[in-house]
Amino acid sequence: MQLHQLFCRFTERTEPGEEEAFGYAFEKIVLFAETIGVGTTWIAGTMDRSGFERAVKLNEDEVMPCVSPLGYEAKKMSLRETMMRKGVKADTRLPFASLFFDGTFDTPLSESKASTLKNALEAVRFAPSAVNKQPWRIVLCGNKVHFFEKHNRKDTSDGRWDVQKIDMGIALCHFELAAKEAGQNVVFEINDPHLPAPADTEYIASFVIHQA
Repeated sequence: MQLHQLFCRFTERTEPGEEEAFGYAFEKIVLFAETIGVGTTWIAGTMDRSGFERAVKLNEDEVMPCVSPLGYEAKKMSLRETMMRKGVKADTRLPFASLFFDGTFDTPLSESKASTLKNALEAVRFAPSAVNKQPWRIVLCGNKVHFFEKHNRKDTSDGRWDVQKIDMGIALCHFELAAKEAGQNVVFEINDPHLPAPADTEYIASFVIHQA
């Protein structure tokens, strides 16, 4: 599965990496819309799924994990939106040292040690995720940045996909874009480093940082 492939829906008979590719590609659309002044938001659990699936004439062997409206943001959030954001603590993020690690999961990565990758890691830390679970964990090993998924949701939408893997695609997108913006030469790869990891943590993918 090439990371750049675009999926607004994908087959139910998924191949490895398809959910991450969906999240990566969809987030690029969302971010582009934001750059031209168009408001967006990821919607998954609260959308009228059956209604949307009928509207796009979804095939029986396809799934549509999420949608996003496109429009112009209201000047003030509604009470419902305010309460929903407060409920999932949408404006807060886990600390840097809880998400990023130096060599092993036993050693938190300090912001000073992150050096030139700090901004790219912060872009991951502030990325959106389903109910703000922030499932990404990153281990920096030399010139390699390994992404892991921390499984902290038992439900996966309607059981046909892992919503947190879509979140991981969003994290990969944020890291790559921010790193390239900072002049880093990053190359995507899937090559499990087989690091000792917590039982609820799964390797997803990596970026290799090459010297310019």
